[in-house]
Amino acid sequence: MVSLAAPRIPANNFMAPTVSSSLKRKQRDVSSDAENDITVQAKRRRVTFDPNIDVQVVMEVEKSMELVAEEVRRAIEKHAYGEKGEYDQLRSLFSESPTAPGTAHSALLQKYIVALKDVVPLLDYNCKGLVHSIIDCSWIARNEHFVQAYRNLLRSLLSVHPAYTSTVLQMLVQMFRETPSTTARAQDDPAIQPAHLTQRIHECLRSFLRQSPMASTYLGPIIANTFPHSSDTAKIHTRYIRNILQISEYCTELKGEILSLVTDKIAKIDVQIQVDMDDLEDDEEELVGRAINDAEGEDMSDNESVSSEESLDPEDVRKRQIQENVNKLDTVMDLLFTHYDAVFAKGDLFDSDELFESLLVQFSNIILPTYRSRHVQFLLFHFSQTSADLTERFAGCCSHLAFDQLRPHMLRVAAAAYLASFIARGAHVSGAVVRDVFDLLCHHLERLRVQQEPGCKGPDLRRYGTYYAICQALLYTFCFRWRDLIVLPDGRTPTDQDIIYHDGDFAWHGSVHAILHKNIFSKLNPLKICAPSIVAQFARMALHLRFLYVYPLLETNKRVRLARTMAGAYLAGIGGRETALTQKRGDDMFLLDAYFPFDPYVLPRSRRWIEHDYVQWTPVPGMPVDRDEEEDDSEADDDDEDDDDDDDEESGASEAEGEAGAEHGGPGHVPEDLDDQSTEASV
Repeated sequence: MVSLAAPRIPANNFMAPTVSSSLKRKQRDVSSDAENDITVQAKRRRVTFDPNIDVQVVMEVEKSMELVAEEVRRAIEKHAYGEKGEYDQLRSLFSESPTAPGTAHSALLQKYIVALKDVVPLLDYNCKGLVHSIIDCSWIARNEHFVQAYRNLLRSLLSVHPAYTSTVLQMLVQMFRETPSTTARAQDDPAIQPAHLTQRIHECLRSFLRQSPMASTYLGPIIANTFPHSSDTAKIHTRYIRNILQISEYCTELKGEILSLVTDKIAKIDVQIQVDMDDLEDDEEELVGRAINDAEGEDMSDNESVSSEESLDPEDVRKRQIQENVNKLDTVMDLLFTHYDAVFAKGDLFDSDELFESLLVQFSNIILPTYRSRHVQFLLFHFSQTSADLTERFAGCCSHLAFDQLRPHMLRVAAAAYLASFIARGAHVSGAVVRDVFDLLCHHLERLRVQQEPGCKGPDLRRYGTYYAICQALLYTFCFRWRDLIVLPDGRTPTDQDIIYHDGDFAWHGSVHAILHKNIFSKLNPLKICAPSIVAQFARMALHLRFLYVYPLLETNKRVRLARTMAGAYLAGIGGRETALTQKRGDDMFLLDAYFPFDPYVLPRSRRWIEHDYVQWTPVPGMPVDRDEEEDDSEADDDDEDDDDDDDEESGASEAEGEAGAEHGGPGHVPEDLDDQSTEASV
């Protein structure tokens, strides 16, 4: 019989369920799950936010070249069908700053550049946005391999699409004006020096010009249009000019154009300085002295310069601008002297001849027509004295321009002033050249006198301007080079002792004495028209050298009123329009200005180039001192009655000299030093 009772279980094998055991199991399960979750979260947080791990960058850099090439090709092809997403991402790679967070490293960007080089034919007009992003990207400060790949891409681009030539050249030339930062590079690029950046720019330019010689036709106008404005700093001007001068060395077809451009720009700065100083009525030496102090001090930043100018009154601001322009002109002139000297110092006759011919072209086309140029012409002054042949060539150029009837009257007058000033001031101009030029000027002076004197009714600058310009050139040259015109029996140049102890009249070269005497006392009356300071100095020196005695004529000229002589011409309408000439008062408006372009060079830094080429004015040995000093001495000895018992003839000459000085050298003053006379380029 089967029992329905439950089987009996042994007591020792029975474990009754308890609450605690159940809870322990559940808590153990919950805590285990929580620990697992915390562990997972901790692991995720550590992978995601650890700044030492940049998973994305590593993955991008490790992209294969094939993958990058496929991305580039696909982006350009989709862009052609209107899908811009991948194309815009490609553009953004080149538009981002290399120092911005998350920017692609140079190693990755270089792969895209190599890939783009293979699809250059696809970069047509529709891809111009991408092309401009590539051209404008920050490439110059990256590693050498990147720069080479970038340069190869641009060469391929210009070869297939030459329309981008101007844009690429503009990008390169602009870097000469605004130097790129050496820190504009990615984290994987090594540090680089500023000089290396400039070298890379020239390497690119040289490469493009070598590949396409026609690129120089684009480069010339770009260099001219990018030239710094006259208000830019001396540092910007110097950096830009130094680099374009370097371009002229490997792009020889642009050499003349670049040199002329630089001369034209600095000539305008030179003129502006003269105009500004005249407006301020300030002493030139004082302003130059301030410029020296500024140059010796520390350079100021742009912010400091602006803030300091804000605290100055308008006149002080203008003076400061003049000082900055003086420093700018001085720095550039020193740079040009150095550049030209490097060519002449090599001694290569072909290169020297070519460069000097370029200087003569600049003189004829830029310097000579420039009104009130003061310093830039000293490039010709210095380098034309490096050899006798170049001296004669420059003198011949001035002579040709001065007597070329096809040239405008004003240019002929200016050329005569340049010729006389060069002969007078050039320390290395030989006595033979001085005599040849003097003979030439005398010949043309006499020719014009013969033509014009028969119909002359009196001195008239407007009708006989060329004649008076030549005469003033002769007077000025005489005051400096009179020794070369005196003829001694043994043929040597007279010394101071020869002058002091010589008895009787000197023998003068050729027909110099006869022609000057005949013209000075002609009806054209040049001593009435020529600059009073030059006339007064010539009169003193001619008297002491027993060359000519002109003081009676100067006395007579006091009673000659040019306004009456020329009234008929003015009534006919010649003087109806107010000009710079008519703004003068009295007879001054009818006189020549004492303009001689090689008057003392005052720029402090670049002056070293012409110090040994320059003749300073010195008085004739034994010539009486300035009349002002004589008056001081006479006032000191006013009680001495015996001072009035001088020789009659000597007294008369001295009195005439003094009165003429009052007329021609200022009130009661005869100029002692021609170097002290201010000159203006109003011809």
